[in-house]
Amino acid sequence: MLASFETLYPLSKVTRDDLASLCDVLWHWKPCSDWTKERDCRQQLENLKCLCQRAKVLTPFFDFYKEVTAYYVPELTGGSFPALRTHGDLRKIIKYIKNNADKPRLQLTAEHFGRYMSSNSQSVPSNDQNRAFSLATRVMTMLQCSVEGQSDGLLEAGSQPIIWRSDQSFNQFINSAIPKQNQVSFGSEDTSPSIKLPPASITAKRLKKIAKLKVIPTNDFRNHLLLDEGSGTIAVYHYTSVLKEHISSYQYQNIQGKSESSTYQHVSLPIELALETLNTLKYVLFPIEPESQSILRSLIANNKFDPDNCHVDASSWQPHEGETIRYEYWGTRLMKLYDELEDPTPRGVLENWLERKSGARYVMLVGLIGVLIAILLGILSLAVTIFQAWISWKQWQNPVQ
Repeated sequence: MLASFETLYPLSKVTRDDLASLCDVLWHWKPCSDWTKERDCRQQLENLKCLCQRAKVLTPFFDFYKEVTAYYVPELTGGSFPALRTHGDLRKIIKYIKNNADKPRLQLTAEHFGRYMSSNSQSVPSNDQNRAFSLATRVMTMLQCSVEGQSDGLLEAGSQPIIWRSDQSFNQFINSAIPKQNQVSFGSEDTSPSIKLPPASITAKRLKKIAKLKVIPTNDFRNHLLLDEGSGTIAVYHYTSVLKEHISSYQYQNIQGKSESSTYQHVSLPIELALETLNTLKYVLFPIEPESQSILRSLIANNKFDPDNCHVDASSWQPHEGETIRYEYWGTRLMKLYDELEDPTPRGVLENWLERKSGARYVMLVGLIGVLIAILLGILSLAVTIFQAWISWKQWQNPVQ
């Protein structure tokens, strides 16, 4: 007997209730019942603030959630039980990971599914257990991950999932997925030992005009600011609405009086990483400048960038006046983009033929143009000489009487 569509794709259908509960387990808030029931919010009609406004802003993330969960297919072999039957099962895994972020992955899966299988006669295949935990991690962090020797879910073209090793805790996995590297800052006022780059040197406008790079969206956090020299693209993680929710969740838990270590245990991403990523979008790529903002609006309209990029309220996370922003997570990629601007990769047929080095390439190009002009002038001079000789010859043949 053929399995039904719901059995093969148990997470293909997502309701507003599922999305509301997802907000609760990820960030500790839920939109109002009016939003859940898809009707006009009564509080907004009375000009009152409501959490449904935050839910509306998260539409791009909800679309991402629907896409990645729709591709989950359980391993139905030998009468086994699926690891995920409903979106509620996925939320339970997310909550379990957040509450036990210091435990190794192998222990997490064993404990979570061990409790489940103790009350059921059917077992859950280990591959399906790992697939369920990888999916939960992707929803929490927007990082494509897998265990050793197993690929999970829908991958972006050419990308490989990062491995969450069995002996790693969730916190260790996050720190290894996007580690701190070179520290970069912009401007000369910073007295720290960071690498200094000129202000406004890596804007989207300059990347487009000088390096001829195309900005493309990515839903894999790890690919943020990733330069592909071959295709001439730079990937940008653009979900500012999600980043702000991570920051708000961290601040909320601090207000609740939790210790810093306890708060760190219950957030999906390090607060420094979320803040730094927002800064790369607001202050580096798309500063408040007409042409950069025009590029951003075009990306929102044509490339499905998060519209929240145009409405980034920095009041809760912007640096204090005079404070220098330092980039530790994305510093290495910012340096690579700066180097690309200083020494662009040749993209046209002529540029590929010339030398790779920027200065030598343009000197050679000028020299080549000079040679071509000299040859053209030489040909014109030769033509004039031949014409003058022909006139003289005609005059010699037919002298004027």
